[in-house]
Amino acid sequence: MTPSERWPVILLQLEPNAWTRATDLARALGVSERTVYRDVQAMVEAGVPLQGVPGKGYRLPDDYLLAPIRLTRDEAVMLVLGSAYAARNFSGRYQAAARAAQHKIEDVLPPDDRERALSLRGSVPLVPPSVFGDSTTDGLLRQARHALVEERTLTATVAPPGDASAVTRRIDPYGLVRQGSAWHLVGYGHDRNRVVHLRLQHIQGLNMTDATFERPASYGTHSQGPTAATRRRVRVVFGDEVAADVQIPPSVGVDAREYLADDRLLLTLNVDHVLEVMPWLLSWGAHAHVLEPRALRERLAAEARAVADQYESVPTLLD
Repeated sequence: MTPSERWPVILLQLEPNAWTRATDLARALGVSERTVYRDVQAMVEAGVPLQGVPGKGYRLPDDYLLAPIRLTRDEAVMLVLGSAYAARNFSGRYQAAARAAQHKIEDVLPPDDRERALSLRGSVPLVPPSVFGDSTTDGLLRQARHALVEERTLTATVAPPGDASAVTRRIDPYGLVRQGSAWHLVGYGHDRNRVVHLRLQHIQGLNMTDATFERPASYGTHSQGPTAATRRRVRVVFGDEVAADVQIPPSVGVDAREYLADDRLLLTLNVDHVLEVMPWLLSWGAHAHVLEPRALRERLAAEARAVADQYESVPTLLD
């Protein structure tokens, strides 16, 4: 268990009106008391206002916890999804808070709603808008997510490459899966009488019907999400003049960080999709040089040329 995974467990063990000893925290975490002391110190330095008294233990301030609130089941399910997304995209105290919130809500949800939340967490990937804004894909993703949460049948207008005319397909959406740069809507196809994969770029429109369905209990896309095997590797070198200042986005995994003989920094990263790191890489300009993959190198070069062309063609006040 990593420190970021232990922090939410510590928060869940603490109360404002009772002291919890380091011994009890160590037992709950399955670690040594020394590790608990280090974790608590790190949490305090990160801004978590823990109170500690020698011989008594630790507790939260009286005003740290909000007054009880009442949530509908739908509200709770949405908060589970949102907190899971936040935990993946933040670090430190905020990642710990997101995970603790997620666990608290899951613990009080009725079994059926908890299963629904866990199923949706694997089936409805939450991602920011597409890099460089593909509004059509973004709109289709939003509609598909809505239908997944509501468990409502969709009609999809599909136009595969080479076909003269579009066809209408009726599908019960089970999940969204991304393979490379392509999104696929997975679900039961009424016309095929089996599970089908519809590529989003081939879909011209989606409409949610009033018909509902029940997702099979055996179906889940947890195993289809990004894993160490499916994530993409990116290798990039930063110039020596900026090497010490490079801060890596929280959502990007770091496989290796190596300083070369000439003080340049070589990073080996793993990402869900290479386009996620494009804005970050472009922000470094000529200071960042991508070694692989080739597709990312070519995309960055094309974007850089487009930026250069734009400034060459647009007159300025000095012209």
